[in-house]
Amino acid sequence: MRALISPGAMRAAEQEWFRKSGTRSIDAMERAAQALARAIERELPAGARVAFACGAGGNGGDGTACARLLCGRYRCAIVQPSPPRNADAAINLERARGCGIPVAARADKIVQPDAWVDALFGTGLSRAPDGAEAELIRRINADRARGARVYAADIPSGLDGRTGTAFEPCVRADRTVSFQYLKTGMALADGIEASGAVETADVGFPAFPVDTFDAWLLDAGDVPRLLPPRRRNLHKGQCGHLLIVAGSSGMAGAAIMCARAALRSGAGLVTVACPKSIVPLLQALAPQAMCAPLDERDGAISTGALPALADALHGKDAIAIGCGLSRRAAPEIVRMALASGVPAVVDADALNLLSEHAGLLELLRPHHILTPHPGEARRLLCAAARTPPAVSHGAASPEAQREDAPAETARDPDALVADPIAAAHALSGLGATALLKGAACVACGAAGTDGARETYVSASGCCGMARGGSGDVLTGIMGALLAERSERPLALTAALASEVHGRAGERAQARYGDRAMNAGDIPDFLPEAFRT
Repeated sequence: MRALISPGAMRAAEQEWFRKSGTRSIDAMERAAQALARAIERELPAGARVAFACGAGGNGGDGTACARLLCGRYRCAIVQPSPPRNADAAINLERARGCGIPVAARADKIVQPDAWVDALFGTGLSRAPDGAEAELIRRINADRARGARVYAADIPSGLDGRTGTAFEPCVRADRTVSFQYLKTGMALADGIEASGAVETADVGFPAFPVDTFDAWLLDAGDVPRLLPPRRRNLHKGQCGHLLIVAGSSGMAGAAIMCARAALRSGAGLVTVACPKSIVPLLQALAPQAMCAPLDERDGAISTGALPALADALHGKDAIAIGCGLSRRAAPEIVRMALASGVPAVVDADALNLLSEHAGLLELLRPHHILTPHPGEARRLLCAAARTPPAVSHGAASPEAQREDAPAETARDPDALVADPIAAAHALSGLGATALLKGAACVACGAAGTDGARETYVSASGCCGMARGGSGDVLTGIMGALLAERSERPLALTAALASEVHGRAGERAQARYGDRAMNAGDIPDFLPEAFRT
């Protein structure tokens, strides 16, 4: 796993190190420029035209220093719309001029380069670029469309380094060289695509304390490492028995996909508790799963099902509840599942019932994993805001936010959901473990007695997974991993399920294409995703 750090935490940590060590910031800037230069030299042939877009701050100083380092091998030119405000950047601009590198305020006279180096804005940007800088970003993107390669220094300009929101305009990089640690926004939302291929470069900072980091990004090799091979002398009862409470008339497919995914994810036994009317479909399309037929009303599970559900809960290792459940389902069904003491994945309409019946929020505990998409997260946070603090466990309080998150996110669910890590923290403030779904999924454990939360990010996946049913597959995977009753933190189990889900989706898209694949293809590629 790789550490993710917010811009605010990075600035504070590096300033503290400069103060304590006596290291000069311009020396760290030089090492950053060297790392950027090495990345360019690996890929561009000698003699290529390289244009440097440099801003007025420290990021611009990284760019002008890099231009100076490369000017003997490449035909370099600097475009700097505003004079440097940073002292180190001013020194490096003069050094670049001294090497004979042309410097212009506009890109009008720059011919189509072979590559652009984006060093306009650093990680502190919190608004859309405007003026000459915005025009320069548009020129960079236009040249990229015509074949120029784009390298970003630390972070693409126009990207919010904390939330991953791409402002308009935003540089689209082919490669980003992030200095010392990967910034949170590069692994979230728009940042995944805008950053291109990402590498981190050591610029001489010491290892920061673990509590400096905002989250941990699952990386290549983490899946097999965290899911070691099972021993030979094992029987199905030791692989976990998952109870799936799901399905309704018209949404039987959600229960089926959840069951298929669980069966492909290592669950020893799977039982689907569903309305009686859809049992034949489950038995035909997921024959390895057992069924517990439940009473129904208007095609959804009714209160008459409670005795049968109580029997079905007996002896289970985990629950997955919500897929295709329908808002017509009796909320008492969700209440019984949450109150059972059995670890549970809570998804889809079970989340909606939580939002609509605030008393259910009282039952949430750390062994429950909430898996909302942004819309469901917004509804949960709004419900929590209407609930007395003793019930909501401070879900929307400022304590649930990161230190550098805007203050308005403590009050406004819309603003909060736009910041995935802060939103996951707020959701975990309901008293449960939370996985906020998105282009990257953020898993956050419920706060411990010391207030600390373990936070993980899974950035695997692809656009072909933007299909109805993909979330049902994820719930099945997560339920199977939860049923193992491993020693992993629940937040890590949730992130691990997301990582496997995304990797299976990537393989399905490689096979069928981003338009033709559908959610039903994902379980077929789970065997490959678990192995690599």
